[in-house]
Amino acid sequence: MTDFEKLIEAVQQGNVESVQSLLSNHAHFINERDGTGATALHYATFNGNRAIVQLLLESGADINATDSKFGATPAGWAIEYLREKNGFLGIELSDFAYAIRQGDVKWVQRFLQRFPSLRKASDTQGNSFKELAQQSGNAEIISLF
Repeated sequence: MTDFEKLIEAVQQGNVESVQSLLSNHAHFINERDGTGATALHYATFNGNRAIVQLLLESGADINATDSKFGATPAGWAIEYLREKNGFLGIELSDFAYAIRQGDVKWVQRFLQRFPSLRKASDTQGNSFKELAQQSGNAEIISLF
């Protein structure tokens, strides 16, 4: 196992001391990328380890580095595991409700193409999007649900 692989493993295990030690000996690892283009910060955010995220940022990690597999930043990785469980950002829920209320068919289609599970979700006030679509009276939007 290379020292860079040891760094990624230490990040994934939440071992702050090992991360500090490896970075002190290999400062150039801070923005090094693995085979998928991910940095140590990607893994730290995915695992939700604030102490390691802070350490990496203080050491100069690029907060907006994108991986080569998904084009995702560490922030994207931070919410990815919640996406798998149909988690959304509040602004996404609000914007989707807004698009429905405005009768913006193209944006409603765009949201549903990207996040099909929105069909069964609710806005931030607990109103189901299907009900909002029906209330809109827009037949084209209603048919998307």
